[in-house]
Amino acid sequence: MATATISFAPAVEPEDRVRADLYALFARLYFSAPDDGLLRTMGNAPLLTSDDDASRLAITWARLAAASRVMDPEAAADEYDALFGGVGRSLISLFGSYYASANTPGTAGQFLVDLRAELVNLGFALQSGQSTPEDHCSALFETMRLMITGDDDTPPRSVDEQLRFFKRFIGPWFSACCSAIRNSSVANFYRTVAECTEAFLAIEDESLAIA
Repeated sequence: MATATISFAPAVEPEDRVRADLYALFARLYFSAPDDGLLRTMGNAPLLTSDDDASRLAITWARLAAASRVMDPEAAADEYDALFGGVGRSLISLFGSYYASANTPGTAGQFLVDLRAELVNLGFALQSGQSTPEDHCSALFETMRLMITGDDDTPPRSVDEQLRFFKRFIGPWFSACCSAIRNSSVANFYRTVAECTEAFLAIEDESLAIA
């Protein structure tokens, strides 16, 4: 008689599920402009609650939800292209290696080398047919999501592993990137995205360090 092997995915704590969902959302928003469905979902999303409802993340999330309710998807696409697209160098870079070398010229290559080595160590690889460089913020955010929740092929990673990855590959540059977006005269919807991203990642920076 054949026997079936049953595997159980490790439970993810509610607060970690929220973290993973926010990483997934920001990965999607920086990968491409939001379509009408995503804008409606964000606009109708519940407000974040915490011990401090006036926290920066709660406030910026409320602003992002409000902006999503009135944002036209075609205007969002035009803004995304103006900020992050175009032929040649974009107005705002979304690549971690760009910011890694901004204050330390010549380190962009090493950033990518170290990142690719860490991804191999974690057992992660680019999806088939995916050409987005590993240091694009959407890829880095998706990596953090996967480290938090795991999937069918890889288990969730420890807080220490999450901290090491965040501190090495996201922490050093996210504030500069978000600031560049916020200060751009072109940014409208993505100004609120950047504000919310920066608020969330600032909490991650603090909470992972003391976990």
